[in-house]
Amino acid sequence: MDGRTLRFQHRRPELLAAATEYVLDNGVSDLSLRPVARALGVSHATLIRHFATKDALIIEVLEHIREDFEERLLAEEIRTVGSAADVLRAAWRHLSRPREQRQFLVLFELVAAAARTPDHPASRLVTDWLTVIERELDRYQWPVETRSRTATFVLAQVRGLQLDLITTGDRERVDAAFEATVEFLTGG
Repeated sequence: MDGRTLRFQHRRPELLAAATEYVLDNGVSDLSLRPVARALGVSHATLIRHFATKDALIIEVLEHIREDFEERLLAEEIRTVGSAADVLRAAWRHLSRPREQRQFLVLFELVAAAARTPDHPASRLVTDWLTVIERELDRYQWPVETRSRTATFVLAQVRGLQLDLITTGDRERVDAAFEATVEFLTGG
């Protein structure tokens, strides 16, 4: 790392937070670092110095979204609820807020791009989130032998229902389907 990079390293978290908002508001299909830099009020060189490439920026934005979910929601909001069913419901309520739904729009863009591009690093869009869900299942003493498939089921349900909700706007029907998912998982 050169001296200039070290000198401005303290700005990295601020730049990442602002870049995350930019990506959530604008998507990734036409993402280019020059417009991002302009929107953030920094030079293109500064953005390159901190994130190297567009793909590196996108990966860091995705990590930031996941980490923010874990820190804010799991650490604060969900930890105050009692049962696994309550955790699922609290997470769903959080993720169904219009501001939070922007991450699903970005996710769907990335999945579409990955389906057309061999060797796309999109598997992280699944594996990173499965780790979060499996950790929560462990916290609720979910049986080890079914933990992985249950995490896969939960992730698929949340993403599928979000796609439905974003597309149709039928919150009542989609919320009822999510509640059926919770009941199926928790036996009541």
